[in-house]
Amino acid sequence: MSKPLPPALVDALLDKLATDDAFREAFARDPRSALSSLAGAVELQGFTAWSCLTVSRLASKEEIARDRQLLRSQLCSALRDIPHRLDVS
Repeated sequence: MSKPLPPALVDALLDKLATDDAFREAFARDPRSALSSLAGAVELQGFTAWSCLTVSRLASKEEIARDRQLLRSQLCSALRDIPHRLDVS
């Protein structure tokens, strides 16, 4: 079973996605590198959100801020159900 992302890392990710334009651009280009830049010494291999992280079009800062609690609970969950609200169609 995949592991959930550490809550502190999820909080940092959501903070950046809801406020930081430069980070959002980096995340849209290469989500794995952007997440890795926040992870520090945390080993990301085996984490649920890390294993299938892709973004076609990133949700707005407002949408991420509005849905923060839902996104946080999904990203911190050990379930394989990855939130799709980071990516809007």
